[in-house]
Amino acid sequence: MSSFIKLHRIIATFVVFFCFITISNKVFAGASYHTVRKGDTLSELSRQYRVKVTNLKKWNNLRSNLIVVGQKLRLRNFSRRTKTNTFYRVRPGDTLSQIAQKYRIKVRELKKFNKLRSNIIFVGQKLRVRNLYTEKSVATLLGLKKNSDYLGLNSSAAIVIDQQTNQVLFEKNADVALPIASLTKLMTALLVIENNLDLGETIEITKQEANLERYNFSRLKVGSKFSREDLLHLALMSSENRAAHALGRTFPGGERAFVNAMNVKSKILGMWTTKFTEPTGLNSGNISSARDLAKLVDESSRIPLIEKFSTSKSSRIRIHNAIHKFKNSNSLVRKGSWNILVSKTGFIKPSGKCLAMIAKVRNNPYIIITLDATASSNRTKDAKRIFAWLSAHKTRSRLSLSQSL
Repeated sequence: MSSFIKLHRIIATFVVFFCFITISNKVFAGASYHTVRKGDTLSELSRQYRVKVTNLKKWNNLRSNLIVVGQKLRLRNFSRRTKTNTFYRVRPGDTLSQIAQKYRIKVRELKKFNKLRSNIIFVGQKLRVRNLYTEKSVATLLGLKKNSDYLGLNSSAAIVIDQQTNQVLFEKNADVALPIASLTKLMTALLVIENNLDLGETIEITKQEANLERYNFSRLKVGSKFSREDLLHLALMSSENRAAHALGRTFPGGERAFVNAMNVKSKILGMWTTKFTEPTGLNSGNISSARDLAKLVDESSRIPLIEKFSTSKSSRIRIHNAIHKFKNSNSLVRKGSWNILVSKTGFIKPSGKCLAMIAKVRNNPYIIITLDATASSNRTKDAKRIFAWLSAHKTRSRLSLSQSL
């Protein structure tokens, strides 16, 4: 009997020990980080957490097997994504609403991810159900987001100038050259008008416009025809990329001559940090600083047609046999009650949300440039902060490095 009890205790102890080891291994296998203790080696940690030494070194950027006490090591590859988590193949009976509910996202996000204009989907269609890795803006990569300012702007770079006196009232990273996206179109419009190109000439949208790179949804279909004036209007008001490209393509000498003219004009205006590579702003090689852009906006304000087109709230344009309504890309123009004289927005991922405009506050015109806001709402909030600050007469007591253009 005594021997039986001893055997039972041994078996029970073994079972408890086995369960402890199993649970420990599961805990170790699911861990994300390990803080190195005295006596730890990469080899032992790889066995403990069931990962390869080569992976441990790769995930922690280790050039050797040397680790130190207190060092925090990553135990999993967080960047790994599976297709099932990112994409979904539509099955019979599926609806956007059901798919959105399954993946805990909104229907409008599903439509945005997949560029759907309606709720219609088809069996076998591959839908993106997760937002892919978001490319960081150049300003963010440069660390400019860390620089705070007393206005509390979200934008990484900004400048505010009294247009009548050329006095700089506020600036933030104003001399850093950054991608400017569709703010480019102000220079495009300036050259078209200054070179006295026939605004009544008919221009056809071609495959060259259709082959533009990212963010290029457009209602201007290949083969549709517009007057140069309509294309100018669409480029300035709605930031139509195909319209801007067609304007550059039909410049005397073609797009290459147009880009050369853009860069020459920028130097004439004293925009020394500025470089243009194409007429739309889709290419992140179009760069400028907030201070340089203030000079471009100031020059643009001297052209009545730029003032008119860039600040019109909407326009109806005939495309083939249908009338299409186009709206201003700047919500401050569409919905606001401010007196805005010149307006242009811009966005590509490397640039963030950008804004260039001239607005009157207490009947005085101010040039306002903001670059690299993280969202359209933040871009608008930044503009409102600046407006409120100017309206409250805080400019005179809190100037920042006053200087001239």
